[in-house]
Amino acid sequence: MKSHLTHLIHCLLLGAIVGITAALFLNGINGSIHVVWHVLPDVVDLPYHGVWIGLLGGLGIGLVQKYIGDYPKTMHETVATFKNEGRVPYRGALWKNAGAAWIVLTCGASLGPEAALISILGGMVTWIGDRLRMTEPQRLTFLQTGYAAMISTIFHAPFVSVSEAIEEEPIQKNPSKWEKVQKIVYYGICTLIALVCFRGIMHLFPHTQVFSIKIPSIAWNMGVIWFIVPAVGVGIVFGLLFILLERWTDKVASTVTHPVRLALIAGLAIGLASLISPYLLFSGEHEILEFSKEASSWSIGALFLLAIGKGLLTHLCFSCGWRGGKIFPLIFSSTVIAFCLSSLSPFMPGLIITIVVTASCTVVLRQPLVTATLLLFLFPLQFFPLIVLLSLGIHQLMSRYGKYLPFSIV
Repeated sequence: MKSHLTHLIHCLLLGAIVGITAALFLNGINGSIHVVWHVLPDVVDLPYHGVWIGLLGGLGIGLVQKYIGDYPKTMHETVATFKNEGRVPYRGALWKNAGAAWIVLTCGASLGPEAALISILGGMVTWIGDRLRMTEPQRLTFLQTGYAAMISTIFHAPFVSVSEAIEEEPIQKNPSKWEKVQKIVYYGICTLIALVCFRGIMHLFPHTQVFSIKIPSIAWNMGVIWFIVPAVGVGIVFGLLFILLERWTDKVASTVTHPVRLALIAGLAIGLASLISPYLLFSGEHEILEFSKEASSWSIGALFLLAIGKGLLTHLCFSCGWRGGKIFPLIFSSTVIAFCLSSLSPFMPGLIITIVVTASCTVVLRQPLVTATLLLFLFPLQFFPLIVLLSLGIHQLMSRYGKYLPFSIV
């Protein structure tokens, strides 16, 4: 009983640390973005302001890559390190992850903050776990709990932690049902505290609503049934295209060996993109609501080019050393391509958008329950059962027939 109470207290403290740290980091990034992209142009009358920001950011990232290393670490690298070693490095790594991420996110890269936050928070959680008196299984459970809370907080999706608890491989072989329930409860408590602290800090600072989309009013009409299969198809094809763009930019970037030159290429691309559309820049978590309000005024061609351009810039930035998360840009670009199809449908455009985004994200992320819980609060709640069914079905479809594609999706 005492050990359970101790672990519960640890979860409460861990959740508070995760929520407060994430909120302070994101507010700091948002503040620096505001200064660089909105305040400085009013103070310094410099033509092609975005191009200069991109090039200066490219210089900074290139020097980081050359003299410090591949920072910030990606979410996949951090998770892989955690699963292989049971910990996330923190000695000398926290400031490297934070500093590199600050440049990437402030200078307009089409990448999300989740990579840097996972690395920073993972290191902090490991540091705390090293200083608490725990057995090795308890320490690993503590770290897994913190990791799940981090994912839920970063993506504003409280049930992602529960999905992680269900889908991840257990620490102990053949855990009992009670141990599984315990883990889910601990994940839930830690995540709840993290989100409460995160939202509390965020409300102290002015910011736009994040990870939200304006869906047209829902009027159920059976005519939408004729668009369901095309919507699933469009989502799957765009998800595969998103993966192909990644392979292509990796191949192109591999021809340039000098890190500074490589980073400057992406910086120039960011600058040129800023002259075309602000929606091409940044992760998209803040922009998705504003875009959804005006998407109906865009032509299908413009929507298509924006979706492809967003995905291309995301992968080009990453391949050229501007390291960050791809999940928010994936959701944004999938939403844009979904508006292409929904503009052709007189029936329930909101449902069409939901189907396309769900299909696309499931193909890329390959975790159906995590995908479903990520999208839970982005779309109307009445669509959630369909989102779950689609995620599970498409995941099974890709698992069975993905091997017949001319390229690997793993």
